[in-house]
Amino acid sequence: MLNNVVIAVAEVRLPPFELVFDRTVSFRGRRGSRPFVLVGDDGPGPLKQLRFAIAAAVARAGLRRRANTNFTLPYDGLGAGEHPMFEPIRLAVSQFVLVQSRNGHTHVGRRPLRDY
Repeated sequence: MLNNVVIAVAEVRLPPFELVFDRTVSFRGRRGSRPFVLVGDDGPGPLKQLRFAIAAAVARAGLRRRANTNFTLPYDGLGAGEHPMFEPIRLAVSQFVLVQSRNGHTHVGRRPLRDY
């Protein structure tokens, strides 16, 4: 099954992109479970495209989604209002890593982003 996923995501074709985060905030949630996140004006558009491209490749290979495809966020018991950062954080995204997380975290594969 895992080998099928690795083969399926090899067809993902997206160009590398940059993520820019310029603010921090906590989402509202129940006490003790408020995700602390980085946000930017563009939102996670390219990141969502990557997530959907991976999910579509896996579906075309005949595999059903077996896990939540949301992104992991740090949680804290305290909430924080929105605050600008002194200097934006810029991340160049040129690859993605497949991680199996049934019992711990095992890196399964690494794939470059490319649009050819």
